[in-house]
Amino acid sequence: MKPPIWLWFLLPLTTLLWSGQAVFSAYAHYRRAVAAAQVLEREVEALTKSLPGALSEAPVKEGELPQLYEALVRLAEAQGLALKNLRPQEVAQVGEARAWSLEITLEGPYPGVLAYLEALPQVPAPLWVERYRLAPVAETRGERLTLELALRILAP
Repeated sequence: MKPPIWLWFLLPLTTLLWSGQAVFSAYAHYRRAVAAAQVLEREVEALTKSLPGALSEAPVKEGELPQLYEALVRLAEAQGLALKNLRPQEVAQVGEARAWSLEITLEGPYPGVLAYLEALPQVPAPLWVERYRLAPVAETRGERLTLELALRILAP
């Protein structure tokens, strides 16, 4: 038995419609990806505009570092924090800028730690926090915290 002639036209038409549906589906995915990329680009622009002006400030020379360290320690003491460790490190390349590294460990109550972190941007030097770790002191049932900061200070 021979298939009817209209079946020979229906089979390619069905294949064409199925392929067209796949193309439209891929186009819809493409449009969603473009919209997501545009959202990300807007976020990047907003972050770039809101970056602190640290990189536009004058860099800190090696001779000025002790005064900066002293200012950071005085700020910690003013917030009721105790200095546990202060480890200055060598200058390193960070992207297109050069920066001094400083690791500082402080211990104190939560309000003092919070006040220190809030006051850190007022330090008169181009610095930023590279990483931090906040942990409760074991014997104090969480009443005292240990704050470990890794700071970067813009270098010439």
